[in-house]
Amino acid sequence: MCCRPAPQSRVVSEAVRSMRCRLRVCVCVLVAAVAAGGSFLDSTATQHEALELLASGSHRPTESDVLVAVERAWWEASKLMLRKMREDGAVVGTMQEVRSAATKMRDQATDIINLMRVGANAEETVVNAAFQWAQRLEYVYLNVKFSSRIDGPVTCLNVDNENITFTNDSLYFEGIGRQKPKTFKLNLTFHQEIDPEASSWSFSSVGRMSITIAKKEHGTWPRLLKTKQKPKNMYSWYDRQTALDEEVKKEKEAKKKDEEEKKKQDAAEEAKRKQKEAPKDPPAPYPADGAPQPVPSAASNAKSSSKKKRVKKESAKDEV
Repeated sequence: MCCRPAPQSRVVSEAVRSMRCRLRVCVCVLVAAVAAGGSFLDSTATQHEALELLASGSHRPTESDVLVAVERAWWEASKLMLRKMREDGAVVGTMQEVRSAATKMRDQATDIINLMRVGANAEETVVNAAFQWAQRLEYVYLNVKFSSRIDGPVTCLNVDNENITFTNDSLYFEGIGRQKPKTFKLNLTFHQEIDPEASSWSFSSVGRMSITIAKKEHGTWPRLLKTKQKPKNMYSWYDRQTALDEEVKKEKEAKKKDEEEKKKQDAAEEAKRKQKEAPKDPPAPYPADGAPQPVPSAASNAKSSSKKKRVKKESAKDEV
């Protein structure tokens, strides 16, 4: 007597029961992991199990959960958790650890892809980065381009593993191209000493970076480098130099105006001071008896003058 296969409905129900049982076990382990301060992904061995737990809605993902998923390269689970967190109103843009881990893995993957490119070994691997320079009394400004020519196309849009070192009289830069397996370098020894602590750098537009060199002693350098020989990758930054010269000119005019205003104020204050310190007029003399002599007013003077004229007229009539 042969055995008949079990009905299809019975097989499906057993599979459902098995899945439910596994899910209950995962939920229990999940609760225990969360209570212990870990990630709910600690109870899962595969991304498929993590997706099942997320679909059940039994746990709200956190930053630590996303970090574990990224470190395990569970991209689907990572994206699903980030979407759920956005829906819940979480600010996912501030997850610095997650961003750092994802960026590191991206860079490593890019390095592998670059090494697998056809003809990668035939390309030039070291490039002296082109740069422009301009200056003012206090600073030197460099505009570095990730290319061998300042007027040529950008070889790489970004660089990774950048290393920038300032010394008392030099600058060293090195970075690996993200899009192509090229190492960009810049090694400059300056005409005079610089202040490494006050010097700085930053990425600017795509394929470029800006470097500010602080001079140790303020003044205009006759040239940028210690050597008189101009390297092929160095160019004058005419537009920036014109803007800097105009800036310095305006600063001098404003300073001169301020000095003139200060001189006027100082002269006015000096005149006031001298006026206060000047000796006063001596008092009017007193008569012999000690009584103060009255000072005639303008009206009494006019009356006295009129009286004198009248007396003269009367004396003239008597003589006639």
